[in-house]
Amino acid sequence: MEQGIPAYSLDGDNLRTGLNCNLGFSKEDREENVRRVAEVARLFADSGIIALCSFVSPFAADREMARKIHENANLPFFEIFIDASLQICEARDVKGLYKKARQGIIKGFTGIDQNYDVPIEPDLTVNTENTTVQQSTDIVINFLQSKQIIPKICELKQPCLELFVEEDRLDDIRKEIKTLPIVEIGKLDVQWLQVLAEGWAAPLKGFMRENEYLQVSLSLMYPCIKRKSIVIFNRCNILTVCMKMAFRSTNQFLSFLP
Repeated sequence: MEQGIPAYSLDGDNLRTGLNCNLGFSKEDREENVRRVAEVARLFADSGIIALCSFVSPFAADREMARKIHENANLPFFEIFIDASLQICEARDVKGLYKKARQGIIKGFTGIDQNYDVPIEPDLTVNTENTTVQQSTDIVINFLQSKQIIPKICELKQPCLELFVEEDRLDDIRKEIKTLPIVEIGKLDVQWLQVLAEGWAAPLKGFMRENEYLQVSLSLMYPCIKRKSIVIFNRCNILTVCMKMAFRSTNQFLSFLP
């Protein structure tokens, strides 16, 4: 989402408190839980939004059902196995669910009194016992890039690049400005300069030249040519919003000018 890619996270927090609030942890309820999740994820994917589904889904048959729901709609589906031992899962029990299961308060809890079908051939395995959160995230990002779900230019580690001049260079830059040609610009141009300066147009570091302009124009005319075009289209929407936001702080930006 930080890179302008539409995505949504589906998990127990936002589904079991609403759509699936009437489901428990029995085998039948878990099957229905996964089915509803898969159908919701399919709707997201059908609209061009990446659905990241974080669920225990202990039964192999249920995971296969979720895959078929997507495949029947000609949509990509990837089963990612987050590999962690029961001991590690209990140590990470931030909600106290494993503790309640041990006490018998919760019945049919995976790993305690219900088995877990370990994926035999998952599309990706992430062992979180030996990796940090960032390393695990990078593994998933690299996988999605290899499957051409997201473009490789979208690096989560790439910071938002601001183009403001550092304080210790202001005097030198002001001297350099006096030697440069003068171009008159209006308020709208100043607003776009602010968008560039604050990094909202990253990875752009200046105004678009002909090739970049044609690429964006084609993506607007034919947004379904390839997945990269959709990302460019979304970035244009973000720039439009940022331009409106920039209007309120133009005076602040002007204060940086000599």
